[in-house]
Amino acid sequence: MNTLFHVLTPGMQAIFQDQGRYGFASTGVGSAGSFDRLSASRANQAVGNRTSSPVIEILFGGFSIQAHTQCAVVFSGTHAEISVIKLAGIVEKYYTNHVLCVEAGDIITLHKPQYGMRAYCAVRGGFDVEPILGSASYDALSGIGPAPLSSGDMLCGSNQFLVEDHWSPERELPQPQPPLPVETLEVVLGPRDDWFTTETVASFLSQKFSVSPDSNRIGVRMIPTTPLERLRSGELASEGMVRGCIQVPPNGHPVVFGPDHPVTGGYPVIAVLTSAACDRLGQLPPGHIVQFQLA
Repeated sequence: MNTLFHVLTPGMQAIFQDQGRYGFASTGVGSAGSFDRLSASRANQAVGNRTSSPVIEILFGGFSIQAHTQCAVVFSGTHAEISVIKLAGIVEKYYTNHVLCVEAGDIITLHKPQYGMRAYCAVRGGFDVEPILGSASYDALSGIGPAPLSSGDMLCGSNQFLVEDHWSPERELPQPQPPLPVETLEVVLGPRDDWFTTETVASFLSQKFSVSPDSNRIGVRMIPTTPLERLRSGELASEGMVRGCIQVPPNGHPVVFGPDHPVTGGYPVIAVLTSAACDRLGQLPPGHIVQFQLA
């Protein structure tokens, strides 16, 4: 086992994720996986890994590790400063989305993002993480998967995820664009939009919502300008749910299901986000304004 880093400070939350855990919904186990899948895939591609390689999803920066050996590492997803303290005491400054070639003893710190919420850390060759039910993803709802990282944890490497033999570190990832003052998220209506009046559906697509602080990987709560009213007063029998489902509970405040969502739900789903919109949602901080639009 090849030790690459040890964790000095994990920040608010640092968890292993990959493309997700599939095939177990019938037993009540969801998929989990990276919230912003595009950024996670780009991080792996930047260091010559398969996109299925585990990455570390880091919430709001504040993440610091010390290298035990020479390796290539990258952080993607947010726009944030990275500092590398060399053994000689020299401090080098970089930004996310730039491949870093670090040496043993270097201290790498991902600082608070200027924009974006979740950064993804990938290392050339991939992290060596024991899969559970076929995935290295941590699921906050079920507690399945490797535990969130803590200070002192050792991060080991593997070469099983390499896809490029003639890889070069001279790569720059596309810089993430700052979110617009009002972020538009594309949706497909249904399957339960018939539980709402035509006026309510129109209101859903025209009004602005604020991302609630009471949000996480399980679900992102939206604070509406005008609560959404149902056409029917009853409740649905529980039915299957997917990432990006927008449920409307009785209070009319929509909840968008994240990657750690429950596999079933009983509130009507007015619409479902596209995959690209789910990725962008994972980078929007509390208080950000969003509007839904038909894909």
